[in-house]
Amino acid sequence: MLDGGEQKFWVARLDKALSNEPTIRDVCAVCNNGELSKLDNYMCEAFDRDFCVIRERGEKVSLDYDYHRLKRWLLKMSYNSARMSGTDVPLFQPLLPYIMGQSLPAGRNVKLFLEMTYPSEIPADELQNGMPAAVRPAVNRVGFFGCPTPSGMKWLRAVHLRSFTFLLAFLPPTASAASMHAFVDELLSSRPSARELRASMSRVTLQCDGIDCWTSLKSGMTHRIESKRNH
Repeated sequence: MLDGGEQKFWVARLDKALSNEPTIRDVCAVCNNGELSKLDNYMCEAFDRDFCVIRERGEKVSLDYDYHRLKRWLLKMSYNSARMSGTDVPLFQPLLPYIMGQSLPAGRNVKLFLEMTYPSEIPADELQNGMPAAVRPAVNRVGFFGCPTPSGMKWLRAVHLRSFTFLLAFLPPTASAASMHAFVDELLSSRPSARELRASMSRVTLQCDGIDCWTSLKSGMTHRIESKRNH
């Protein structure tokens, strides 16, 4: 992902920016140079076409996408992040055949959502020395996203590609269709600016009015603090 000629990817758990997207060294060369390489090529083209421009609040945005290639890449990135941080690795083990393109049904229990993030100012009472007065979604990030719902806080995996915030929700493999629909309805009722992406669709249109950049950044920091407390 090019950012002013330099590749940058922020991994929240590590609290650092990597010069390239996070990778796992023990993946075999056949996988890295085969299916995973195809996913990377798809996303590089999509980034140059759709994700490289920072969107302003209120802007109407349309995104053309290949559902399975997009979700498989997002899961690959999240899995790599989990492997690096040692957090939610078990969630991804049953999904490896899906990530590798070997079994589409293996990914049915992961729901994918998209929400737009817009530039924002930092509240005066939260400013600290050295912080800018405003922030823009200029850095790609991998981490977590807290979503308050009527039934409590739900933590989703998040991949931020500048203004585009992709959210991955992991439901139990045995979840019924009815329970999945109920989960989606509850999440979207709490985030009216988000959209569920589906395999039956190839385009989504939404307003860049989902979450301001500062709140998005704080959500990832909050999960990092809670994770440290739990350990």
